Amino acid sequence: MHMSLPEKFPPPVTARGTPIRHLRHIVMLVTGTFFVLVFFLSIKFYVLSAPDALSTKDPSLSGSTAAKIPKPPQKNLSPLSQDEKSHTASIFNPPTPNTEHTILREGSNVVLTGAKNSTRWYSVSVPPARNECWSYTARFKPYVSPSPEVMDLIANNNKPTNTRAFIVRLASGHPWGKEFKLHARSVVLEAGLANYDVFFLIHNDGPASKRREWTNKYIPKELRNLTQIFSTGDVKKFLNGTAPFKNIMEHNHLALQMFLTNNKQYDFIYSIESDLRLIGRWDEFLNNVDKEYKSHRERQEADQDMPETPDLVSFAALKRPSEGWMWFDDKCLRDFGGHEDTRTAIGPMWGWSRRLIEKMNEYNEKGVNCYYEYFAPTVAYKESLTTFYYQHPLYCPRNSPSGRHSLELEELGKNDPRTVQYSKAATGCTYFFVNPHSQKFWQEWYDARKTPSACWPTALVHPIKGEFFN
Repeated sequence: MHMSLPEKFPPPVTARGTPIRHLRHIVMLVTGTFFVLVFFLSIKFYVLSAPDALSTKDPSLSGSTAAKIPKPPQKNLSPLSQDEKSHTASIFNPPTPNTEHTILREGSNVVLTGAKNSTRWYSVSVPPARNECWSYTARFKPYVSPSPEVMDLIANNNKPTNTRAFIVRLASGHPWGKEFKLHARSVVLEAGLANYDVFFLIHNDGPASKRREWTNKYIPKELRNLTQIFSTGDVKKFLNGTAPFKNIMEHNHLALQMFLTNNKQYDFIYSIESDLRLIGRWDEFLNNVDKEYKSHRERQEADQDMPETPDLVSFAALKRPSEGWMWFDDKCLRDFGGHEDTRTAIGPMWGWSRRLIEKMNEYNEKGVNCYYEYFAPTVAYKESLTTFYYQHPLYCPRNSPSGRHSLELEELGKNDPRTVQYSKAATGCTYFFVNPHSQKFWQEWYDARKTPSACWPTALVHPIKGEFFN
């Protein structure tokens, strides 16, 4: 770039003048040079700081469905040293529960919440793992106004050393309200504490060339690095016409199969639907699942071969569905050998191993593809993979659950934990496919947020509907 000097800059001195005039010339020369230097430095700074990482190239052409956006400086990409762990802890202080408040009245299963005019809730499944409870404010306070450093931790949560991923499944029309952002931030930071990479896997059938534009418009800035978009076309291309395909809602397992096939570093993933919530911390909940499975694995019988990580983790009872179940279709029943060989569970949250995903891919290649709530459980059962039902607390406004299911020994897979569920398992209430109890449980918790003594026990809650919470 050529830049002419300022007009007031004097011509070169060719004749000797008075000392004062000479001094004035020197001052003007220094001043003019200073301003020219400042101009060039400002140009250089602007060029270096411009968002040159933004590209008009369609990210779908690179073979990846991930949204391509400029990334802030990467941090913590290798295992943390002790000093770095201390530094991280000083940046992000995870939420803490109330450990003094009694959750269950002694000798009873009535949950004491401390909130006036709230429903009397009963614990109808396994009791809470710890005698602690959460106020809404304490649960989400660290995520209301995170510092820039915490926002940076969120954006750079995912590490090359992690072998597990945690996936939040969304549709493109999800409103991203205030309360959902608190939930999303908590998932990233808390699952990150348990060494999970976190992804927001979004179904969007808009033009591939507009994916980045859509991401920048709708996805919070701190979560864009963690967002991957896929379309119905991407799923059909992955399936390659080898098996029947209805729609993403009925076959949403395909997006997870595609994710794990395309991301070779992960050997296990969790997936949750957008309307699932957790009262309690994600890192503690996930670690509790691991501990519970480990205790059953240590008690496996001589004829069993249970891997270190289960192949399918369910948070509702895995069972043989009724013969007249509306989601059955004749082809799938034939493919699986009849009703006796099918298994199902509601799937707001699943855990999937790579071994299971690869078996599901093989079934697809053989022309088999079924409704998602029984496809994965049935493949696991047929292939003698290990499925693990993690029982967690359920709460009802009456002293009994919505239902109970007796899991007989013959219903379990060959390598499933056998010491888990000989008695009838509670179903429904705050973890079900409809929301009369779950919505009320969560709403009353939210409404009591300004009452310091009001706190709720740890709970996995589904579904939570409505734009206010989503």
